Amino acid sequence: MKLQVNGSILELEAPLSLSDLLARHKLKPEAVVVEWNLKVPRKEEYASIFLSDGDKVEIVKFMGGG
Repeated sequence: MKLQVNGSILELEAPLSLSDLLARHKLKPEAVVVEWNLKVPRKEEYASIFLSDGDKVEIVKFMGGG
């Protein structure tokens, strides 16, 4: 399956949930916000949202600074 993740095309094996995608990238759900096909699902939904061919995902990481 092909996904667009932060503007890059990735070819990954299905089934893959949003939680699985974050784990592959070593990202903690509490440290990111995910936009999936122009929707921002709640973090509690990540494990139940399975990605499909052509989906678009944007992952934004929180960064501290000053």
